[in-house]
Amino acid sequence: MREFDRVKSHVAALQNLQSGTVDVFCFQAAIEAFITPVLHEFYQRYPNVSFNIIVSSTDETMVALTNGTVEIGLVLNPPVRDAIQSTEIFRDTIVAAVAPNHPLAGRKNVALAELGGCSFVMALRSFGVQQQIDRIFDRCAITPTVYCVTNSLSLIRGLAGLEGQCALLPGSAVAKEIAEGTLAAISIREFVDDPVVFSICIHNTRSVSPAAKVFVDAIVDFCQRL
Repeated sequence: MREFDRVKSHVAALQNLQSGTVDVFCFQAAIEAFITPVLHEFYQRYPNVSFNIIVSSTDETMVALTNGTVEIGLVLNPPVRDAIQSTEIFRDTIVAAVAPNHPLAGRKNVALAELGGCSFVMALRSFGVQQQIDRIFDRCAITPTVYCVTNSLSLIRGLAGLEGQCALLPGSAVAKEIAEGTLAAISIREFVDDPVVFSICIHNTRSVSPAAKVFVDAIVDFCQRL
C-alpha cells in the first residue's frame, strides 16, 4: 500500500503535485527548527499533498528507511549504511543547558570535567546525539551521574532548568529557551571540534516520489536561508 501511494504521488506530479502522501521520520528538534515552517510554506503551494511525520530516534529512522516504511529520514549523526544516502543540511554544536542561576551559567565555556557535580538528563541511546555524547564521555574516561533518561525533548529541556540539573543538547534545540531566559547555554571544550551533523537520508535503490523530492528541496532551501 505504501508503494501504491507513492505511485499515486508520481502520477499526481504530472498534474503539478495536486495530490500525494509523503512519509517522514525525524528527530524532535527538527519539528521546531524547520519542519513546521517548511510544512506551512509547502501547504501554501501544494495544499492537497498530505504528510505522515513521526518523531523517532536515529536507529528507528535507519530501520524505517531500510525496510521502506518511510521515504525521508531527518537524522542527527546518521551512521554509515551502504543502502542509505545521507545529505548534510547543517551542523551544530552540543552545549550544556542549565538553569540561569546555575553556578556555571555565567561561564562562556567549560571543560566536561567541570560538569561533574551536575546530575544529567539524557536521551535514549538509540538517538544519534546521545551516541555522540556517550562516545565523548568514554573518550574522557568520565562517568556521568544520570538522573533521568527519556525520549522526550520537552522533558529534557524542562528538567535542565531545575537546580543542579544539566542537559547536553545541540544549541539549536534550546535556542528558544535561551532567548526567553529560561535556560543558559555553556560551550563545552570537548564538543567544540565534534559537531552534530543534521542530515536528510533516503534509500539508495528506491525511487522517491516527486512530492517527497520537492519537500526535500524545500527543507534544504529553508535551512540555507537560515
